[in-house]
Amino acid sequence: MKFPAFASMVLAAALMTGGCGLLKDKTYTPTQAEKKLAAFCLKEGKLTVVTHRVGRTLWIYAPLEEALFEIKASHDTDKPDREVQPLSLLALVAEYSQKYFKFSYDVVPDVLSGEPTTYRTGYNETYTKKRQLIYQGLQESFFNAKTSTHDLMPEFVVIMVADTSKGISTKSVLYLKDLRQYITEAIPPDEYYMREYNEIIGKEDLIHDTKGVNVPYAEVTWTYFLTQQIKTRIKYAFSENSKSGSRDDDDDATDSPAKKDPSAILAKAAANTLRLYPFGDYDGVVLYDLRAKKELALKKEDLKKFAEKATWEETQSRLTTIHFEVPKDPSSGLGAITTTPSSDKKLNAAAP
Repeated sequence: MKFPAFASMVLAAALMTGGCGLLKDKTYTPTQAEKKLAAFCLKEGKLTVVTHRVGRTLWIYAPLEEALFEIKASHDTDKPDREVQPLSLLALVAEYSQKYFKFSYDVVPDVLSGEPTTYRTGYNETYTKKRQLIYQGLQESFFNAKTSTHDLMPEFVVIMVADTSKGISTKSVLYLKDLRQYITEAIPPDEYYMREYNEIIGKEDLIHDTKGVNVPYAEVTWTYFLTQQIKTRIKYAFSENSKSGSRDDDDDATDSPAKKDPSAILAKAAANTLRLYPFGDYDGVVLYDLRAKKELALKKEDLKKFAEKATWEETQSRLTTIHFEVPKDPSSGLGAITTTPSSDKKLNAAAP
């Protein structure tokens, strides 16, 4: 399964010198792990990071004084024929309220794909190395940390790597146990990229902010994390549907069940997300088709019929090889959060 362009750049990394952090005997408290992380990044990559914990969320802020992106000519010199996409997701708005995950969407059939470009936008080499270093630092520190009554392990991690000369930053939100599973290859890369939420933000206050003073620190809630992941899976599902459908010329593709009722794609994305995590404080999912003006409410029990195990779940690997990939095309990211949380508040699911 090929992942979309915005997450296809590979930061291939071998195990760090000295062995995998998962196998070391020494353990740390979460507070010690924060210091270990900062020391590791400074020593191994001359990268100064600021760490800040809000509840069970660890924030990592890495200020850089250089651009994060670069524009290059595309490898594809020949323009491909424009194809009709059987389904196109034009809009997707999400929120969590009254114990329901709610999604409003606009899907149209038979959309002609846009003009192909002769250039591509991606992260530069400096950025990818710094980002890789932070993941390795988490492995060296928090993968060996133990929680205690007075010093709780973070559940979520927010990584911000900022160009402080322009006030532009990448922001990644991840569940620490997901990252651990990915590094030990308990889950494959394509699955992990749907679990980590990525966006690009612009904030004037980040210009010349080398201390993280103006970072919008907030605690990531389960409802926010799950809402963003469901949105990611929905967008991925429609992108895959369009690619596979555009190559299928028979009538069955034109008259497919998904095309008749795209709500099934959204329901499947929600079901396959919610079954993975220890969060049960919800009653169901509501899907609203903006074009058809039709609502579908699914109770928690109703969602189960849409859930299905992926092939990788049947053949999980136990190797300890590290693979890191980050978004390739920032212009096609997953959408920014329009509401900026105030300092040390909880980051809840909200409609963008």
